Amino acid sequence: MNRSVSYILCATLLIAAGITKSQIVFAIAALLIFGFLAIGFLLFPKLKAVVPFVLGPISSTKDKDKDKTVLVAGTEVLPSGFPQHFTCVFQVKSLFLLLSLAMASISVFCLLIAKAPLAGLIERSSLSTVYVLTLATMTAFSISAKWYSEQSLLARSVVTFGMVTGVNEFNRFRELRYEFRDAEGGYFGGMQRDFGPRKLDNVVFILYDKSNPDKNSSSRGFMFRSFTVYPTRQAAQEGID
Repeated sequence: MNRSVSYILCATLLIAAGITKSQIVFAIAALLIFGFLAIGFLLFPKLKAVVPFVLGPISSTKDKDKDKTVLVAGTEVLPSGFPQHFTCVFQVKSLFLLLSLAMASISVFCLLIAKAPLAGLIERSSLSTVYVLTLATMTAFSISAKWYSEQSLLARSVVTFGMVTGVNEFNRFRELRYEFRDAEGGYFGGMQRDFGPRKLDNVVFILYDKSNPDKNSSSRGFMFRSFTVYPTRQAAQEGID
């Protein structure tokens, strides 16, 4: 979901919370949160997906770099003049958080529309308390919207590879730039927050919408999916399918 949409909705809820019945505002927000989470699960219901791929050849132009590895989704790959076969496993992480948020949001919605004591407590709260609750609600909304956005892309995406071309770091916040070529040979790229481990990959998976490659994300831009790479032989031995 576009970040500007989240900002607009946040401002709308903050204003609405101050001028109308807070019970209605929070009930609608809780329903939206649950809706994004539920629709996200329906769009791409697989908690774990396995994708075989071929990488290479990766050649080294200098003898001193012949043993220098390339990181692909955290896996070290040695340069080779021949194609190398791998298996990528991407699965849901933070599932407990997503399920807890879904249960909490639908429970709050039911309590508010049922005019339970919780609704009266909100109505009697001070304006500052309502604003704090609104900000907490928007945090939950941002999480659910991010999940929906990732699942929506997965449901219609094509997988390819991309190269990391730059990294910006500020304390614990890291942003990376990447570029890739689509199936038609066109060049595309993007810049996004890095949710991956601190050890930065050289090569990243790119998931893009075939009808509009500008809608894309690298594997390190997924908050709720982890990407793990195995050599195909190892994946077969461990029964990964």
